[in-house]
Amino acid sequence: MTKKNSQKRIVGWREYVTLTELNVENVVAKIDTGANLSSIHASDIRISSKEKIKYVTFKIKKNKNTLRKVTYKLHGFKKIKSSDGVVEKRPVIKTPIILDGIRKNIELTLTDRKTMDYTMLIGRKALGRRWMVNPAISFITEKQENSSK
Repeated sequence: MTKKNSQKRIVGWREYVTLTELNVENVVAKIDTGANLSSIHASDIRISSKEKIKYVTFKIKKNKNTLRKVTYKLHGFKKIKSSDGVVEKRPVIKTPIILDGIRKNIELTLTDRKTMDYTMLIGRKALGRRWMVNPAISFITEKQENSSK
């Protein structure tokens, strides 16, 4: 027996996402059902420890070409296999996002995506059972202001 999809919300293959705790609003994210985890472009990634807690410091694109340096609690590392078959060990943070007006905590891997078309990918784990993707449309959700300001 299949479940009804009547309560699922629809998103396009590209949508605006706000990362509240990283203070990044309306980044264009590709909704990628082929990826399990979500990822974002980060540069100058460095791991450090303070009082037995590990942190990751990195630079992230805030808007247009403005970079913001962020220090965030490290959740761990994940081995990710890229579409070209290369395995990379990436730092992971847990952070809230706002997509389609809904705030949700997700795991986000940090990696160099400067050669990719999109700064951020939203994978299946972040989509969960809440959203369905319509690959024929983009930007059907509204831009979101950072409500933590």
